Amino acid sequence: MFFKKKKTIVSLVSPLTGTSVSLSEVPDPAFAEALLGDGVAIKPANGVLVSPCDGIVAHLIDTHHACIVGHDSGVEVLMHIGVNTVQLKGEGFKPLIKTGDVVKQGQPLIEFDMAFIESKGYPVITPVIMANGEVVEQLTKHTGEVKAGDDTVLVVEVKK
Repeated sequence: MFFKKKKTIVSLVSPLTGTSVSLSEVPDPAFAEALLGDGVAIKPANGVLVSPCDGIVAHLIDTHHACIVGHDSGVEVLMHIGVNTVQLKGEGFKPLIKTGDVVKQGQPLIEFDMAFIESKGYPVITPVIMANGEVVEQLTKHTGEVKAGDDTVLVVEVKK
């Protein structure tokens, strides 16, 4: 028993203030059916995406509508602002970070103009998913009202 490895548990806070809901509410089958990874979606109340944990920006998508933050445990979180927002080619998004940056939980990553995005016909509901599900043993999801940088939305038990 002395050599039994402790489980690694990673708590991820909401990257947005708003309402955490099931991925099934995302109007895109790839996200709704968790084909791109399991997690939750956030209906944002404002346009500031923050880091869900301490980590490194593993990838900032060129059009600034999505990014992946990697945690020391190996967990990678993809946050995709809106649905089909890649079509905006970066318009309405202001990155505050770049790939490779070290970030702290709650640190602003991307600012986005919700009114502009919605005026172009795109929903702003934001999937928050495991980019590398193969490292996930168990995923616990929390729904309801959430505050960016504070309230836990996902608890990940990492595979040994």
